[in-house]
Amino acid sequence: MRVRKLLGLAALVPVVAAAAYSVWWWQAASAVERGVLAWMEERRAEGALVEHRGLTMSGFPMTLRATLEAPHLATRGVEWRGARLVAQAPPWNHTRIALTLPGEQRLSVVQAGQPPLDLLAKGGGQGNVSLTLAGQPTELWLGFSDLIAQPDIQPVPVAALDITATQPAEPPAAHTDTGLSVSVVAAGVDLPEDAPGSLGRKVERALVSARILGRPPRPEPASLSAWSREGGTVQLDNLSLDWGPLKLAMNGTLALDGALQPQAALTAEVRGAQAVLDAVQDQLRPKEVALARTVLTMLARPAEPGGEPVITAPVTVQNRALFLGPLKVAALPPVVW
Repeated sequence: MRVRKLLGLAALVPVVAAAAYSVWWWQAASAVERGVLAWMEERRAEGALVEHRGLTMSGFPMTLRATLEAPHLATRGVEWRGARLVAQAPPWNHTRIALTLPGEQRLSVVQAGQPPLDLLAKGGGQGNVSLTLAGQPTELWLGFSDLIAQPDIQPVPVAALDITATQPAEPPAAHTDTGLSVSVVAAGVDLPEDAPGSLGRKVERALVSARILGRPPRPEPASLSAWSREGGTVQLDNLSLDWGPLKLAMNGTLALDGALQPQAALTAEVRGAQAVLDAVQDQLRPKEVALARTVLTMLARPAEPGGEPVITAPVTVQNRALFLGPLKVAALPPVVW
């Protein structure tokens, strides 16, 4: 009799454990759902448009999976529309969340007075998010392939796009500390047929890697002004471009002036500068072309045997103009925040 009781109790143990786990899983799923909905309400309170057509939780028993149908987010000139967003992680480890963006995804960036920039990923994308134990995001990675830029105007295929953003677990203590790091890499960009012939129609690779120093501001005048007054700057660690004969590498510091317009002090290393000048000389007056050739010759240092001449020069942005050394390269449109 005693043996039968012990066997009965032993048989109950996995049943009780399974029931307890089921209850715990559903509680965890409910907590995730509440957290997502709370995040949406916080964004709405900040003035953002946040919409969707349904949030569901699934994945029992080994996964916590949140699926958001038709997500739509718009704030301060940036808008994202997606077919679906799926976030999942093991229920016992919520610090690493895998993201899947199936179906069509579209990102639009609008700047006053400028044509909008549209990116369309018909095949969706993927990514992941890293969190602290307290739920603070520290890293985001998104990867897309076979995109189209400006799909409704003049389509520009992009083979791949990777975006990485990282931030410390605690806010920066001073304006010299990094508050946010961002890296964007685009590969295999096929330019339109009217692209400069001397440079070719294929941009092999473009990279931007930068760090916001100080507490990252919101993209609105009051926040940007306060961040700038407190000494906030952007450290451009690497801006590189590989476009036919043009090989560009640039780094330096960016900031905002009193009118919240960009200003910069950078150093550029350029190969293929003559090809660039050939590409744009039809847009310049003969005297400007002659001056540009003289400046390029002065800035160039001797090439390695059989190599391309290399130009190392300061690049500055001030008073809404871009300068390469003493040469004004282009006027810049105003940035409207």
